Amino acid sequence: MADAYLILIAVFLFWIIVFILAKYLKLERYGFDVFPFILIYKTKSFNNIISRIAKKSPRVWKALGTFGVALAYAALGYGIVALLQNFINSFVQPQNTFPLIPVIPGITITGTSIIYVLIALVLTLVTHELAHGIAAIAEGLPIRSAGLLLFIIIPGGFVEPDEKALKKAPSRSRIRILSAGSATNLVTALLAFLIISNFALLISPWYGPSIGVFVTDVDTYSPAYSKLPPSTVIFAVNGTPIISDYGLSLYLSNVKPFEKLVLDTSIGRIKLTTSINPSIPTRGYIGIKYSRPFYLPYPSVWWLGISFPTHLYLTFFWIFLVTFSVAMINMLPIYAFDGDRLFEEVIRNTVSKEKKLKIGEKSYSKRKILINSARIAAILLLIVNFVFPLLKVGFTPF
Repeated sequence: MADAYLILIAVFLFWIIVFILAKYLKLERYGFDVFPFILIYKTKSFNNIISRIAKKSPRVWKALGTFGVALAYAALGYGIVALLQNFINSFVQPQNTFPLIPVIPGITITGTSIIYVLIALVLTLVTHELAHGIAAIAEGLPIRSAGLLLFIIIPGGFVEPDEKALKKAPSRSRIRILSAGSATNLVTALLAFLIISNFALLISPWYGPSIGVFVTDVDTYSPAYSKLPPSTVIFAVNGTPIISDYGLSLYLSNVKPFEKLVLDTSIGRIKLTTSINPSIPTRGYIGIKYSRPFYLPYPSVWWLGISFPTHLYLTFFWIFLVTFSVAMINMLPIYAFDGDRLFEEVIRNTVSKEKKLKIGEKSYSKRKILINSARIAAILLLIVNFVFPLLKVGFTPF
C-alpha cells in the first residue's frame, strides 16, 4: 500500500503544478483548458485530419457504420448476459466469478501492468473518439472540436460533434454515429484476441518453441515474493517439466495449501511453501501473476531479447480486455454513456410521445418510465457485479 500512497501523492503534486502553470502562463491562449484532474488540448488540426479521412470514402464509412450498429448491439447483448452470469456465479460458482473493478493505476492496477493498461486505454479512447468523428463527417455533420486530454494520469483523445446538427440529423444517422465508438472498440478487441490466440504461431519466425514459464510479476503478499523476481524462468516444479503457463496452472491446481515445492529456475533451485489460494481456499498458492511461455529467440534475432514476447503478449492481452470491456459497458443505458442515447433513440422511434401510464390520479410518460427503468437496472447490474463477487472472492490488484 505504501507504493499506492506515493503514487497518489505524486499525482496530486503533478496537478498542483499544472494548475499553477495554467494560471501564470495563461495556457488557455494556446488551446489548453484545465479543470480539476482534467487537462484538455483543442486544435483545428485534428478536425482537418478527421475530415480528410471521412471525406475520402463517405459511402464506405456509412456502410461500415450500419454494420457497426449491429456490432454495438451485439456487444450490449453479450455484456448483459456476461454480467448476469457473473452475478449468478458469485453464489453458485464463486471460483468463476470476478468483481467489476474500476481501473485505478497504483491501486487496482499495480506493477508493470500499469504500462500495459495505459497503452490499452490510450488506444481505446483515441480509436473510440476517432470513430465518432469519422462517422459524423461521413453523415454530413460538422465537428465542433477535437483534441487530446489527460484525466488524472490517463491520456486519451476526444471528438465533439455539433450537438445542434446531431439533433436535426435523421435518426439512422444518429444511431450510426453513436454506435461507431463501441463498434470500433469491439473490432479492436477481436483483432487483439486473434493475435493472442495465435501468438506462438505469429512469433515463430523469430522465436523457437516454449521451454519454460516466464515470471512477469508476483503478488507482494505471497510465497513467491522476493524468491521469484520478475524475468525469472521456471523450468520444472518438483521434477516435473513445465513448458507453458497452462502446464504450470494445471500442476498448481493439484497442489494443496502449505505444501512444499522445489522449483528449477533460471536463477537456481528455489524452495517455497504454498499458502492458501485467495480464490479457491482448497488449493495452494505461490503468487505468480501473468506467467507466460518462455521462448528463446533464434541467433539471428537475439537482439530482440528473451522478455519481448511476454511484453508483447501482455500488451495485446490488455488491449483485448480493456477494449472489449469498454465496448460492452459503454453500450449500457447509463447517463453519459453512448448506450443511453442509443436507447433513448430506440424508445423515441418505437413508443409514441403521447402514450401515458396512469398511476393513481397521475399520468406519466411511458418513454420516461422505460428510459429511467433501464438506467436503474443497468446501474444496479454494475453495482451487484462489484459488490457480491468482491464479498465472495475478494480482490487482488492486477
